[in-house]
Amino acid sequence: MNASTSRPRPAPVPVPVPVPVPVPASLPARRLARLLRELPSLPRALRRALPACQPSALRRLRILPLLLALGAGIGGCGGGEVGIGIGGYWYDGPDYHPWPDHPEWPSWPDRPQGATGMFPIAGDVCGVCSGTRDGTGSAARFNDPQGIAADGAGNLYVAESASATVRKITPQGVVTTLAGAAGTLGYADGSGGAARFNGPSRLESDANGKLYVTDSGNSAIRSITPSGAVATVAGSGTCGSNDGNGSIAQFCNPKGIALDRAGNLWVADTGNHTVRRIDSAGRVTTVAGAAGVCGSADGRGDAARFCSPQDVVVDQWDNVYIADTGNSTVRMIAPDGRVSTLAGLPGQCGAADGGAGQSRLCSPSGIDIEGNDLYVADTGNATIRRINLDNVTSTVAGVTGKNGIVLGALPGGLDRPTGVALAPDGSLAITTHNLVVKLLVAK
Repeated sequence: MNASTSRPRPAPVPVPVPVPVPVPASLPARRLARLLRELPSLPRALRRALPACQPSALRRLRILPLLLALGAGIGGCGGGEVGIGIGGYWYDGPDYHPWPDHPEWPSWPDRPQGATGMFPIAGDVCGVCSGTRDGTGSAARFNDPQGIAADGAGNLYVAESASATVRKITPQGVVTTLAGAAGTLGYADGSGGAARFNGPSRLESDANGKLYVTDSGNSAIRSITPSGAVATVAGSGTCGSNDGNGSIAQFCNPKGIALDRAGNLWVADTGNHTVRRIDSAGRVTTVAGAAGVCGSADGRGDAARFCSPQDVVVDQWDNVYIADTGNSTVRMIAPDGRVSTLAGLPGQCGAADGGAGQSRLCSPSGIDIEGNDLYVADTGNATIRRINLDNVTSTVAGVTGKNGIVLGALPGGLDRPTGVALAPDGSLAITTHNLVVKLLVAK
C-alpha cells in the first residue's frame, strides 16, 4: 500500500443557519423537513433525521442545528447512568427497561456532554436467545442479523440472514418482520410475508423510506417499500457477472449496498470481487475490479483488485469506501475511478491502530460514515474501528480478539460485529451476535 495515499480534503461547508429560504410560519413540519433535507450541506445524519422532527424541533433547528444533530434523542439518567436513544431503553444492569414516556426522539433531552457507552436496542444477550420473534426490546429475537440501516424517522432495519427476513425496529424498540417469512427460503416478489429471500445481507434506505436489500443467496438486489412490498431491482437469481438492465444483469453473492447523492446504488459484489453501480435507469455496470479475480492491487477500473468485499458506503463528495473483507483492508474509489487503500495491509489480519501503513484490521465486514469519520465493523477483531480524514485508525469499542457482549461503559464487548449504521441522533447502531446495540463514542 502507498502510505502517502490520502483522502480528499473538501472545502469547508458552511453551516446552513439561518435557512436562506422564506418559510411560512404555518408550513407543516414534514413539508419543511423535505425542504431542508434538499440542502446538500446539511450533515448526513441531520438530513436523515428531519422527516421525524416535530414543529417545535424544527423551529429549534433553524437556530441551533448542531445541537439537534448531535444531541437530540439521548438523555441522561440519575445516578450517573447514561440515557438511551434509538431503542427507547436505558441500561442499569442485566435487564432492559422500556422508556415509553418519550415516543419521539427529537423531544428527548440533549445528550450529556461526553456521554459514551454501549446499550441494548433489541434482542437479548443470552447465549441461547437466537431464533426469530417479534416483540419489544429484549422480548424480540434475531437469527444472524447482519446489515443494518436507519431511515429518517428513526426506524432501524435489519437484514436477518439466517431467517431470510428483513426486520424493522421502531424508535420505541418494537420489532416486527417487514418482509419475508422466517425460515422459508425462496425468491419471490410480493408483499410482507408473501415475499421470499435467501440470505439477505445488507440494506440501505432512501429519502422516502424505501429500502434496497442485497439478497445474497439469490444474487439479486431487491427493494422494499415502507408498506413491505418487495420487488426485484436487478439480478437474475443465478450467480454471474453480466452488466446490463434488470434481469439481464447478474451478481454473485452481493453483500454491501449504498446510495449516492445522485440516486445510484453501489454494490459490493462479494462473489465476483468487484464493485458495481446501478444507475437511476436500472443499468448495472462494473466500476472496479475484475470478475472472479481475487487480489489487492490499487488502480483504475478493472486494473484494481478486491477480495470478497462485503460492504460499501458513499460520502457526499462521491468517494466510495469499501470494506474489503478478504484483504482485511478498507479501500476507496475516488470520483475519477482511482482505487486506493486507506487502512490495513492486504493479507495481514491484525489489530494495530495507527496511520496508513501501520494500521491493521481483520476481516472488516461493515462500514458507514459520519462526517469525515469512517466507522468499521472489524469482525475478526470483535471491535468497532474509526478512520479519520488523515487515515488514522483507532479502536472505539470492543476488546481485540475477545468475543462476548459487555454492555455499559466502553470499551464494552462485542461478538463478531457485522453491521454498523449511523442513526439520526448521531449514535451508531451495531449488529452483534443476535443483538442490536446502540454505541455512543467520544467525538
